[in-house]
Amino acid sequence: MTPPSLQELPAHALKLPSLPEVVNYLTRSLSDEKADADTISHHINSDPAIVARLLAAANSAASGLTTRILSTRQAFLVLGVDRIVNIILASALAYRYDIRHSGFDARLLWRHSLGVATCARVIAEQTGSDPDLAFTSGLLHDIGQLLMYITNPACYLQTIERHQRDDISLPEAERAVYGYDHADAGKALAIAWNLPHEIIDAIAAHHNPDETSSEIGNLIHVSEVLSHALDLGEQPNNRVPDLSELACAQLGLSWQTLTKHFAEIEARYDGIRIALGI
Repeated sequence: MTPPSLQELPAHALKLPSLPEVVNYLTRSLSDEKADADTISHHINSDPAIVARLLAAANSAASGLTTRILSTRQAFLVLGVDRIVNIILASALAYRYDIRHSGFDARLLWRHSLGVATCARVIAEQTGSDPDLAFTSGLLHDIGQLLMYITNPACYLQTIERHQRDDISLPEAERAVYGYDHADAGKALAIAWNLPHEIIDAIAAHHNPDETSSEIGNLIHVSEVLSHALDLGEQPNNRVPDLSELACAQLGLSWQTLTKHFAEIEARYDGIRIALGI
């Protein structure tokens, strides 16, 4: 039961379902001022599964209205572009990669990722960073866990067992079994998927931001810690990682300033999670 090397890992990315085309489009359109609602709606309509989830979320949000939401264009009017993007990305990822095993439940992974994404958007709004990029990076930051499990389920279940038995962090357990952790694996996958370099940086740095000078890496690291502190994903054996003081300083943040946004973060997270049914 030998795990693949980090150099071999990208070849196993083919075992994962490809990202929906609409997700690839959105990851590249977040900073495109020309990507208006009509253009985005056109791309959304190319994926019926995403349309179904989006309309369900929009009708849930519009429960006080007498008119049913029947199109993506109407959904934009009710929810707004930011929430539409959030729902599309979270829905596409959660339901495209819905893997459940007694020792590994991808739905728990997506709940946590959604929590980090929600924290990241709120922090980005406070620090002047790009909120959409922050949200997307938060959603994808732990994608390496999924790749490691898909590639060799037995090895990854052994890693989870070691994480719980020895009471060590998951990255420590991963490095003990594989020689690398899910941040390394996620970076390799993001490169193979040709994702924007900012998202690659965020995935690579979210556990060790002090090793880089990436603003988005700092932001996702702080969001990771904050999500665990608020237990947004309701993770079993939840552990709060150490917070990098350097990352906070580079973002101009303190824990005291973050506490002012706890209620807002929890409300946003609950709203998206309920809309998605995860």
